[in-house]
Amino acid sequence: MNVLLLSDFSLVAINATHYAMDLLQDQQVNFHLLNIFDPDPGSPGANKIHTQNILKERVEKLQQRAGKRKHKISGHYSEEKLVNAARSFVQQHKIDLIVMGAVGSEQRHSTILGRHTFEIISKIKCNILAVAEDSKFIKPKKLLLPLDHTAFFGEKNIQFLKHSNVFKKAYLEIWEFESQALESNRVNFSKEIFNGLKDFKVNFTPLKDLLMDDKDLWVDVQNKFDLIILLGKNIRICNRLLHNKNGLYTKVPNQLPILIMHD
Repeated sequence: MNVLLLSDFSLVAINATHYAMDLLQDQQVNFHLLNIFDPDPGSPGANKIHTQNILKERVEKLQQRAGKRKHKISGHYSEEKLVNAARSFVQQHKIDLIVMGAVGSEQRHSTILGRHTFEIISKIKCNILAVAEDSKFIKPKKLLLPLDHTAFFGEKNIQFLKHSNVFKKAYLEIWEFESQALESNRVNFSKEIFNGLKDFKVNFTPLKDLLMDDKDLWVDVQNKFDLIILLGKNIRICNRLLHNKNGLYTKVPNQLPILIMHD
């Protein structure tokens, strides 16, 4: 597996990196730590050298942390814009998963995702794991997937769950939120794609659409689940839960990692 770690060396980015390494502890992984250099106009040369030194140091520490795991850590430095650099890296290195910090603790009461994280999720078609600063690693046993059927879904949309071997024997709760009236065969086709998750215990729960904005419901989620999964193609759900300004977690601080899956 090839994993891209986007990091600015902040506490939230470091925590996301550590979480990913622990989540994938049993997997053979090439971790690519990518730092986007943002120069100080006053002394760009000195900052550049300093950043490269920090990057080298972080790679060494992460390799030490990996210990005997089948993890290889490499460092990469770029002066491109974040989205352009990440998109190019995904294509060149056949990245299976992007990992980045969701939001720092000082911002978590105003947004679930930082601006850069939301930008990556919106513009790059790759599986993305967003981890908050205070997310603590617990082997994910109970997964929540909010879903509506406003888009067609196929097996490609859940291939990361099927083929990564990361979430074996997990319980997957799928909340089906009401949407506009749809043909029953379309809904049934969308649901059938989950039949291939042989290593999961899957349960469907229908919920009224208005509950998607219910604060108490999502506070309860923090205590009952270990990880939230969203399908990137399910734009309506993603926008309502993740959008920087209008997202649900502007009301409910989230500590759970969020996995956005793309086909």
